[in-house]
Amino acid sequence: MTFWSGEKLAETGESINLVTPFEPKQIDCSSYTLTLGPECFVTPSFGDNEPNLKQQLDSVRTITVGGEQLPLTGGEMIIPAGQFAFLLTEEVIKIPSNAMGFISLKSHVKWKGLINVSGFHVDPGFQGRLIYSVYNAGPSNIHLARGEKLFLLWVADLDQTSGEEYLYKKPPVGEISLSLISEVDRPLHSLQSLSETVEKLRNEISLLYRVLAALGVIAGLALAGWALFPSGNDANNKPAAIDGS
Repeated sequence: MTFWSGEKLAETGESINLVTPFEPKQIDCSSYTLTLGPECFVTPSFGDNEPNLKQQLDSVRTITVGGEQLPLTGGEMIIPAGQFAFLLTEEVIKIPSNAMGFISLKSHVKWKGLINVSGFHVDPGFQGRLIYSVYNAGPSNIHLARGEKLFLLWVADLDQTSGEEYLYKKPPVGEISLSLISEVDRPLHSLQSLSETVEKLRNEISLLYRVLAALGVIAGLALAGWALFPSGNDANNKPAAIDGS
């Protein structure tokens, strides 16, 4: 098995529709860099009552500055700490029948704690967008945007061309399917959500203690006032003073 070099990617990648649209500047050493595409899905946090739907991300736009076209950030998304997500690539992939692909995340998102849990290969004959399933194992939210360079694709030659019975048979992938979402659409009890719940309970208990302490002080003052000031009956029963003149 021989991995394709950057030169081979540049020479043949566009002609065989390996990646569409194909941008030679996105070849990174011996891999091709893929970007975040038009939609994503993030599992709901525990206690979140909002409806949980696929997110449609706005396209990347450009502005002209000094005669130069500069890209603007596309639609943004957030993967909270401890949550799972599906990410769709912008590019469409077509793996030849005599090769297979290998996929990974770029280092800058791995360092934040994002883990690829969807597998690491693409079968010969696959066509369509890639769906990455990822998990945020980091301590904080991860912010991503459409058009951001997130994924890497390597291609390796097989020892021979795969026959029809050994090619990828499923329909081309164009979106994150609802059947796929239904399998994971439930709140996750992540360490982060448990920590937030514990902190909330701690604050509520602390507030309760403060209220009880204040009520105790008020009750003490009321009892002290009642003890210091004589009642009306006590004043009437007080003996009269003796006149010594």
